[in-house]
Amino acid sequence: MWKKQKVKAGVLIYAVTIAAIFSLLLQFYLNRQVAHYQDYALNKEKLIAFAMAKRTKGKVEQESGEQAFNLGQVSYQNKKTSLVTRVRTPKSQYEFIFPSVKLKEEKTAKKEKVVTDSSNQAEKKKSEEKVEKKENS
Repeated sequence: MWKKQKVKAGVLIYAVTIAAIFSLLLQFYLNRQVAHYQDYALNKEKLIAFAMAKRTKGKVEQESGEQAFNLGQVSYQNKKTSLVTRVRTPKSQYEFIFPSVKLKEEKTAKKEKVVTDSSNQAEKKKSEEKVEKKENS
C-alpha cells in the first residue's frame, strides 16, 4: 500500500509560519489598497463639489438661489460678509464659504454710473474749452 514517510516537525512548522507571514503581508497590502481607493473616491467627490460651488459663485445673480448640475445640486445665500454654498451630491453634502459676491445688478449699475460720470466730465471739459476759446478770441 502506501509507504509512510516520516516528516520532521521543523519543516512543517516552517511552511506554516511562512504561509502565515505571507497571508498577513497580503492582508495589510489589500487593506492599504482599499483605504487608498476610498480616500481617492472621497477626494474626487469633494473636488467635484468644490468645482460646482466655484461655478455657482461665478453665476450668482440673486441674494439666494439654486443651481442644478448633473452630479448634484447647489444652493447659495449671498450675505453681507460671505457667500455660503451648500452642495448636495447623491452620497453626501458639503458647505463652502466664499467672500461675498457683488450681484450683477450692482455691477451693471456701477458701470452705468461710471459711464455717465465719464460722459458728464467729457461734456464739462468740452464746454470749458469752448468758453476758453471764446475768451481768447
